[in-house]
Order: sequence, then C-alpha cells, then structure tokens
Amino acid sequence: MSGTSKGDGAKPRSSAKKPSPTGIAAIDSLAAAAPCTIDDYIKGVSAYVREQSKLGSGAKKASQIRLSNALARALAHEIERRLPKLAGRLVTDEQKVAGGLRTANADVSESHRLDGLRLAVELKPINLAIGRAIWNRFGDLRTFAVNLHLKFPFAVVGGVLVIPTYEETGTRAAREAERYEANGEKDQDDVHAKADEPANDQRDEGRAPARKPTVHLIQRAIERLVRAGGRRSEADAAHLLEGIAVVVYDPETSTIHPDIPEAGSGLRWEEFVEDLVSSYRARFED
Repeated sequence: MSGTSKGDGAKPRSSAKKPSPTGIAAIDSLAAAAPCTIDDYIKGVSAYVREQSKLGSGAKKASQIRLSNALARALAHEIERRLPKLAGRLVTDEQKVAGGLRTANADVSESHRLDGLRLAVELKPINLAIGRAIWNRFGDLRTFAVNLHLKFPFAVVGGVLVIPTYEETGTRAAREAERYEANGEKDQDDVHAKADEPANDQRDEGRAPARKPTVHLIQRAIERLVRAGGRRSEADAAHLLEGIAVVVYDPETSTIHPDIPEAGSGLRWEEFVEDLVSSYRARFED
C-alpha cells in the first residue's frame, strides 16, 4: 500500500497490538495475507464457527479481533483495486466518527481535510442467535446510516452482514447470545465475556452442539435489506445506505453461498463494493 499523502487529511492504517495466536491456522494466517481477500476471510470465519464451542475466552477474543481486521482489510483491498487513489488512505481499524446524533465507530473509513468523512462502513458478522440478531443488526445499520448522513450528507455509508448457513444451539455461548439479543443489554462486552467462559453448566456436559439451519431467516431479512440500500445521491433519505452486503457462507465447505442473495439484488459482495465505488466516484472523484 502506498503511504499517506501529506496535507490531504488522510490517516494511515493504524498498527494496533497483534492479538495472541488462536491455534486455528486459517485464522492465524490471516494477518500475513497480502492482500487479504474475502475468500481468505470466509475460510477463517468458517473455521471459527466449527471450532468456537471448543475455544476458551482468550482464543475466542483473539479470533474475533483477527477476523474483524481481516474482513476490513478485504473490503479495503477491493475498494483500492477499483479506486487506486485511496490506496493507503483507508483506515481498517475501528475509528470513532462524530455523527449527527452521537459518536459512532466505523470499521472501514476515509476522511478528507476538505470534506470531512467521505466513506464509512460498519461490519456486522453474526455467529449465534441469528434469528434475533439479524433484525437487531438491521436496526444497527439503519441507525449508523442516519447518524452519519445527518452530519455528512455526502458521505458514502455501507454495511456488511456475514451470516453462516447454520448456527450452533444448546451451548452456553448460544444461550447467552440469545439472552443478549432478546434483552438488548447495554454492556455487550460483559455478556460475551460470560458466554466465552469455559462451560460449567451441566446442560452442556456430554453433549455435542446442535445445528439449526438459518437460510430461511436470511431470506426473510433480505427482503427488507434490499429496500435499505440504494442511496444514490445526497438528497436521498438519510436512513438509506449507499451499499449493503449480505455474505452468506457454508462453514463446512468454507465457501460463499452461490445463490443467496440473488445476483442483481445489490446485496452480493461484488455488487456492494461496486455500489460504494460508484457513489464515491460520483461525489468525490477529482
């Protein structure tokens, strides 16, 4: 990646302290992937879904950090490939951004000294409690969009949902995730910390996690998500996003589902990236 240009307000990618190794090769190898692609990420997150019930709290936390960073880098790579002028300008670590309602955290972002915020994307992988989490994350993306567009109406705002074709049920982590999604508890970190603790619950002893298909839930959500994207100009409604991706994957094969969402829906990864790039070019291309 090229360095940051002086005087244009760009911020280089930050170098946060690396998390501990997870013991899962498909995840630990992500940091060295250059470039990191969406397929690399899918291999890592698939391994995480298959192994998460066996991981301790430290390995789970490290996995989540590594996976989040890999997804951000994969998106940055796709954007930079289409917009070389942004090489080295995109921040792929969580960045605080002042919105019209409150401060928000953007997972991929770019700002300019003249325009302020130009690009902001929120990444929302879902691994557990998918039936409830899909709708909660849908609301999160809409709130993210209206919050940023109120202050930066020209900003290109995107959201990414990553969802497996099945979820584990019957584990302590699954029960805690369901409780969190149902109650909307304020301190998400504490809830996840409890969920990540080694299980002492007798309900988990001697049981293999059950699997529940999620495709029907995803298809229902897609009908709403299609209507939440498509913001073509700064005059369109603030709650709409310039682009939304729904990345549906099979953890057993470590591949993206070929038919969900449908091609042409605007929600497939490649279509999402093109929407972001097209909006950016229309508003900020020199």
